Amino acid sequence: MEDVISDFWIKTKKNINKKLKKGYLMMVIPNTKGPISYLNIPYLIFVFFFLLLGINFYFLFRYPFRISEVMKLEYRIYCLREVISKQDKDLRRIDPCLKMTKEIEKKLNEANRFFLDMEQEYQVVHNRTANVKRTDQRNYRLVHLPQYKLSSSDQDFSKLAILNNNLDYLEQELETTSSSLENLLAKYKAYDRRLDFTPTIWPLARDRRISSSFGYRRHPVYKQIIKHQGIDIPTRYGTPVRATAEGKVTIAGIQGGYGLLIEINHGYGYRTRYGHNSRLAVKVGQWVKKGQVIAYAGSSGISTATHVHYEVRVNNVPVNPRLYLK
Repeated sequence: MEDVISDFWIKTKKNINKKLKKGYLMMVIPNTKGPISYLNIPYLIFVFFFLLLGINFYFLFRYPFRISEVMKLEYRIYCLREVISKQDKDLRRIDPCLKMTKEIEKKLNEANRFFLDMEQEYQVVHNRTANVKRTDQRNYRLVHLPQYKLSSSDQDFSKLAILNNNLDYLEQELETTSSSLENLLAKYKAYDRRLDFTPTIWPLARDRRISSSFGYRRHPVYKQIIKHQGIDIPTRYGTPVRATAEGKVTIAGIQGGYGLLIEINHGYGYRTRYGHNSRLAVKVGQWVKKGQVIAYAGSSGISTATHVHYEVRVNNVPVNPRLYLK
């Protein structure tokens, strides 16, 4: 068996050597008289030549397609550079925008502080009492953006994400703050209208001295201890008496010890009385405005001198008018 394999190998080797020894003869004939030259080209060189020629043809035919692809890629690169350039310009605006969100945060905190101050002021005015004091406690809703310090090492896309988060947060805070301020404005508008029906001005334009206060006192005529249900404001005879709030006249005439009395129903539970007048300027059922002249001061009824007896009643209960007077 080994002899057969050895013989086959020897024959194969001889055939390969014969092929390699074979070649091609190239004859070169000159254009003029002269000897003909012969050039022997070995088989391997001939094969290598055609192989190289085939490779060249392959790349030669492929080159136009490659040029087209390169041109497409270059155009795409150009477009991407334009996009990158635009993005760079946009990203350079991020830092100022981030700083602007900090400014908005500061403005929102100022607005929330203002809201708290106005809310406290509203409570003071609404309660209409000198015993209510404003508190300096600053429990306003604090707007606090995430802590972030700008540095050159920060990635622009990280800054962009933070900017988007800040804007989302500020949008929600703006809605909340705006809603709170709108509600407070509505309360002030409603109270401003109610203020027209609240007795807050003095019944006399200039005279503001009180000769007899609200509360228990000795009656100047009967000398008994009684509860004085209003305040007495001394003035000259015939001084105009003003309505301290808008409302409807319910009493206009003689009323016992009050003498010539005016009573006005202002709504919201408020009623005011003006006693001891010398002359009346309105009648029952008439609607009067705040500050309108309704009578003239005198000393009618049980009185020892010219003055205006002024009462404020809340739900028909006499209260100290001094708490309402500005």
